[in-house]
Amino acid sequence: MKKQLAVAVVGWCVSAAAVLAGGAPVADKAAWPFAITAAHRPGTYWWVPGSAFTKEDIDWNLRQLRDAGFGFVHIVPIYGARGAEARYIPYLSPEWMRMLDLTVRQAQALGLFVDMTTGSGWCFGGPDLPADAIDVKARYDAATNSVSLALGMKVKRAAPGGEGPMINPFSPRAMSLYLQRFDQAFDAAKPALPRAQYHDSFEYQANWSPELLDEFQRRVGYDLRAHLREFFDEKPAADPAVLARVKYDYRHVLAELHRESIQVWTDWAHRRGMVTRDQAHGSPANLLDVYAASDIPETEMFGAPEFPIPGFRRDPAMVRDGDSDPRICMLAASAAHVAHPPGRQLVTSESGTWLREHWHESLAHLKLELDLFFLAGVNQMLFHGTCYSPKDAPWPGWFFYAATQMNPRNSMWRDVPYLTGYISRCQSVLQAGQPANDVLVYWPIHDLWMDPAGTAMRLTVHRHEWMARQRLGEVADALLAKGYAFDFVSDRMIESLRVRDGRLEAPGGTYRAIVIPACTHLPEGTAARLAELAGRGVPIVFEREIPADVPGNSDVGKRRAKLAAHRAQLEQAGVIVAPDAVNGLARVGIAHEPMADAGLRFIRRRVGTSHWYFIANHTAKEVAAWIGLGVPFTMATRFDPMTGRSGRLPQRTQGTGAEIHLQLAPGESAILKADTADRPGPAWPLLRPAGEPVVLQGQWSVDFVEGGPALPAAYTTRDLRSWTGAADPKAQAFAGTARYTLRFSAPAPAADDWVLDLGDVRESARVRLNGHDAGALIAIPFRLLVGAYLQRGENTLEIEVTNLAANRVRDLERRKVDWRVMRDVNILSVLYKTFSPDQWPLEPSGLLGPVTLIPHDRRSSP
Repeated sequence: MKKQLAVAVVGWCVSAAAVLAGGAPVADKAAWPFAITAAHRPGTYWWVPGSAFTKEDIDWNLRQLRDAGFGFVHIVPIYGARGAEARYIPYLSPEWMRMLDLTVRQAQALGLFVDMTTGSGWCFGGPDLPADAIDVKARYDAATNSVSLALGMKVKRAAPGGEGPMINPFSPRAMSLYLQRFDQAFDAAKPALPRAQYHDSFEYQANWSPELLDEFQRRVGYDLRAHLREFFDEKPAADPAVLARVKYDYRHVLAELHRESIQVWTDWAHRRGMVTRDQAHGSPANLLDVYAASDIPETEMFGAPEFPIPGFRRDPAMVRDGDSDPRICMLAASAAHVAHPPGRQLVTSESGTWLREHWHESLAHLKLELDLFFLAGVNQMLFHGTCYSPKDAPWPGWFFYAATQMNPRNSMWRDVPYLTGYISRCQSVLQAGQPANDVLVYWPIHDLWMDPAGTAMRLTVHRHEWMARQRLGEVADALLAKGYAFDFVSDRMIESLRVRDGRLEAPGGTYRAIVIPACTHLPEGTAARLAELAGRGVPIVFEREIPADVPGNSDVGKRRAKLAAHRAQLEQAGVIVAPDAVNGLARVGIAHEPMADAGLRFIRRRVGTSHWYFIANHTAKEVAAWIGLGVPFTMATRFDPMTGRSGRLPQRTQGTGAEIHLQLAPGESAILKADTADRPGPAWPLLRPAGEPVVLQGQWSVDFVEGGPALPAAYTTRDLRSWTGAADPKAQAFAGTARYTLRFSAPAPAADDWVLDLGDVRESARVRLNGHDAGALIAIPFRLLVGAYLQRGENTLEIEVTNLAANRVRDLERRKVDWRVMRDVNILSVLYKTFSPDQWPLEPSGLLGPVTLIPHDRRSSP
């Protein structure tokens, strides 16, 4: 056995959890502390082409998802598949409603539940809407100084029977009219009910509604008609300051009309025994308030986040750039945390949308994006997603054009249960108790709306410059970097706050301080409420100065005078005016989490007297350090959400208080429970490298065990390389699993334990050593403890590696197989260009290594 001297492991660079993925029984493998339910398991968008349901295929699809660890599906009827026209079922027809009833009942029998879009495709809309209820854009006629309305968007990717214009999103009346069709269908069919109705992200084109001018005058107090010329022409002769104020009032009215429309929909769902899920982003409104108007706020990321983690791969040709901003995701979570009571604080996410080019997403990519969602406050994620497909459909089955192909035909499906198990454990913690955030950060959206240019401002996740250019985004970055736990709060939410014993009480939790980012405009009503809260002992931090101006164009002089009076009250109450938020919070004694100084990210919740953390290391370096916590504690227990193992962490007391010793490898995550009572329990193992890695060399046998289109011939090799270079040309098209087997002699050096490092894995692996299941590895770091299974003399190592399905799709295209069977958009590339898989390079597949064994010592303390 030859030692590899070129690679050395120095210091505390291997954390125990990073190697405990199914490894030796060195920590407590007791039951997970929270019972896992369907609500804790991930869901998936379930696109149903042509609504072509059959009883048999409903059952088969749902069973596949249940067995892979899913908890629910979200029905989205879309355009159909070519050749299946005879199976299409018109949307909301009696037969469609019968299939909905069958699906919900079968899901319930399997321990699953169902959500559905209140419509087909997206956004809301369809047939038979009156002309004054549809999506419209304003057209200004300078000759007559009047506004006419032009048709906006039609429903995107509509299902048969769901085609038509989108509704007007700024008309509560239009929402009521739209829902009448659903009342008729549900009243006639009386089906088993889904859990939730769903509204997708705001992709309407509307910037007006027929009732806007009257609503504007009623709500603001003056007539927008008197300002139409400068509103639309934006002539240089117009006073830009006045125009900005008029545009502000217009945007504020639009925002309220949209929020009220969503509230109409939520109230309708409640009357029918359902709840609502809403993606508020994209709307030209205060997203916090629109999210809060639904029962379950939902966020999303769009594209491929970047990480500095060693081994993380992000091929520029296979990704979209710049479409992910966790700060925007936090808006959805903040709405639930602040506005919804404990027990009703679910936050969902559309996950994996355009994460990579089709069939290029790996479980490792997904795990890291999901960690970002968890850190932003998501606690019930849905994959985007799974296409309903008949069991007998030729490979790759029916598919959706903007998806992580999370379905049983994708080769990665074999190891999906390990990812869904990880998600379920994390979400069981993140759904428990209530948020444990100390700070509310006010969103001064009024400065954003006080802009003389343009009309409606759509606040999207796809383009997030609106967040980056606000002081709000800068404050969020600074607080996250320093380790402050916070939620965002709106003017409307501030009105709901109460005070008890100097602490803020929101419907969803308690807070210790409010931060007002530097801004120019503050509504006088918000200032009055802040003065009242400050007078009752709540710490309030203003950055730089207390704003001196009000937004909008109505009664500006009177409102400025009121604001000036409230500014005096705020000063008299002793609010803090600080150069920045971090400085101000330090001055009022709000503790931050020291782990942020080491680059760790976290979110925490309070369950009884305990605090529960989700922690992730998304840096390039191992963290192995003594770290204090931002909450009182007597002991801390670590849980590995990938395996369920747990153990008590070492502690010490320093001058600054108690500290724990925490080890986290790049890419690794952990659950931490901080208790105020001391409870006995096993210790979390502390491991330290005790020598150089030993490269496992010899003759590897490679056998293809599962996948297609055909199993390549087995082969042997002494050099670990992509199996696409095997002698059998079938290996170039193969998507599936190969078993790598090596017989080797145990390394000579004695060690307390051994870590098996698989090196470069394309893309997931299951490991057996001497007949024992050592664990599954689906994400960075690809290593685990195997000392308990290592024996003297000869050992047999088996590693089953599963690759991406990309090479198989490439082969289909090169052989000109007619597999693109979807109508409408069929399929596009990740960059919304022509989809050309025949031009893809071959994706490296299998075990690339090097595979090493690293000796480790066990320590009782660092």
